Amino acid sequence: MSDKPDPVKAAKESVESTRRFSKGVMESAQQIWLAGLGALSRTQQEGSKFFDTLVEEGSKVQEKTRAYTREQIKQAREQAEPWIDEARRRTNDALGKLEKAFDERITRAVQRLGMPSRKDFDDLSARIDALLREVRAAGPSTRRPGARKSAGVKPGSAKK
Repeated sequence: MSDKPDPVKAAKESVESTRRFSKGVMESAQQIWLAGLGALSRTQQEGSKFFDTLVEEGSKVQEKTRAYTREQIKQAREQAEPWIDEARRRTNDALGKLEKAFDERITRAVQRLGMPSRKDFDDLSARIDALLREVRAAGPSTRRPGARKSAGVKPGSAKK
């Protein structure tokens, strides 16, 4: 026998090997196709359940997130409250000082112009009230209403 390989035999083996390989590829492709169909069928059957499960889990996560956010806001407020109170106090103090300075300047300007102050009006009002009390205390007037008091002038003869 010869050491040379038989070309016909080699060709036959090559064809057979190619057939086996091709058959394996076809079987794998068929299995992949069937797995895809099975996944599609399962998804259709369980899809609504899966979707409902995702919605439920999403709702839980959303509620946890809201609770966490509320807690963070609460903590931030608690931490900021002393600063806010201090800022309010300082603002009120500054406004009080500004208002006092404004009032003092207005008072000085009124005094420079010689305008009567509130105290002047209050004093005048008190003097008028005292005079009215004295007049009322003196008793009723003996004069007739509408009568004029004039020195030697008769009614109706006054110069016009």
